[in-house]
Amino acid sequence: PGWSTPFAGSVTRPGSIGEQLMGLRWKIALSLAVIALTATTAVGLISYRSTSTRLVDEIDRSISEASVQMLVRVGDGRIQLPSRGLLEVYSVRVLNADAEPVASSFMVEPEVSSDAESVVGVQRAIDRSTVSVEGDDLRVHTIGVSEGAVQIARPLDEVERVLDDLRRRTITLVVVVSLAAAALGWMIAGSVAAPLRRLTRAAEDVGSSGRLDVDVPGTGTDEVGRLGGAFRNMLGALAQSRAEQHRLVQDAGHELRTPLTSLRTNLAVLRRHPQMDREMRDGVLDDLDSEVSELTDLVNELVAVASGELETQPSERIVLGRLAGDVAERVGRRRSRDISVEVVDRSGAPGSVDAPRSALDRAITNLVDNACKFDVSGGLIEVVVDGGTLTVLDRGPGIAEHERDQVFDRFHRADAARSMPGSGLGLSIVKDVVVRQGGTVFATAREGGGSAIGFTLPLSPEWPDPGPPGEGGVSAASDGHTTRPPGDTP
Repeated sequence: PGWSTPFAGSVTRPGSIGEQLMGLRWKIALSLAVIALTATTAVGLISYRSTSTRLVDEIDRSISEASVQMLVRVGDGRIQLPSRGLLEVYSVRVLNADAEPVASSFMVEPEVSSDAESVVGVQRAIDRSTVSVEGDDLRVHTIGVSEGAVQIARPLDEVERVLDDLRRRTITLVVVVSLAAAALGWMIAGSVAAPLRRLTRAAEDVGSSGRLDVDVPGTGTDEVGRLGGAFRNMLGALAQSRAEQHRLVQDAGHELRTPLTSLRTNLAVLRRHPQMDREMRDGVLDDLDSEVSELTDLVNELVAVASGELETQPSERIVLGRLAGDVAERVGRRRSRDISVEVVDRSGAPGSVDAPRSALDRAITNLVDNACKFDVSGGLIEVVVDGGTLTVLDRGPGIAEHERDQVFDRFHRADAARSMPGSGLGLSIVKDVVVRQGGTVFATAREGGGSAIGFTLPLSPEWPDPGPPGEGGVSAASDGHTTRPPGDTP
């Protein structure tokens, strides 16, 4: 039991090692590492491909320049191989019109590809290709001539060495940058996650202990600071709600003792005196009935306050004078009292407010019931509606000036009303309903004796603001002015 019980089941316990590793800090570090890995890998691949293409283009250019010196014809029209100087760098092979080698300086003869065959015998046609001979790559140009073709090749060893070195450097750079990004992400995540860890510890402390007065870290205007501020505000609201509930339970227990004690006393009298005369028995039964009614009202008010049923109702457009007339009619019949409703008409249209209908009905009913209960003279109870202001006037004992700010507190009883029945919650419900809709409540003394208690709600947007007091007139009976004699039914 206790306030810690609801929180205990929701406390987050540390998980496995795998779950801890996937905490926020690790996620940020790994995310930055993956981003760096992806970016550097992409840059490395692009650099590798562009470098490879550029180097092969340079090889092609050098072969093209060398081919000018190599293609030397002899007088009889045959093609002969170039001098040894060029053959130290390039390999040359002469093909006849049938694409068969007739002379060659290749150490190992590569096959003649179909693309190379296509240029044989075609003057100035060129095929450029890369072939592999026993694991070594060669860049081969096949140049067509009228008698056949000449193939000039150059090994790609230098290109491969450059690309291998570039590949090693790129992989090293990718690994180094990824590790650096992970380390940077770890440090950044540490600075970001530190206040979050402290905030988590505070939340876990609240969940495990039920205490709402823990020190909540996090200040500033950034996201973490705003989260800490929101958490502090939430704990403050919870602490206030808990204090109000504790006070409500304590006050309700105190208020319940009085009718319960009276009920127990009257029942004991009935048991001890079973032969009491009829008049005395009827008096005891009347007391029991009154105490049960008082206890029922108290329980109903407690349920309304504790359940929050008045907070969940949707607002709607309400003509305040009409609702007051309905309440006056209902309470007048129930209490057999004369209740009048006077609507001050300033614009020719009924004043309307936006509020939950049943909640506002309950607030007006509580005001009228309160006036009927304390005005024991049996005289007229007056309800005046002026725009968004509703005032209930009675001729009861009135409210002392020092108690006017307290009459809307829960279970408050004025000195003059301590001996009278009541739950002490009626006016507090009025205040809750009105304040929730952006209005205010008031309690003043009535000229000539009695009280004037009521509230003011904001008018609906299309309703004009009321003018200064004294302007306008009083509406006719059809506009909301009603007087209900005892037991009158329309």
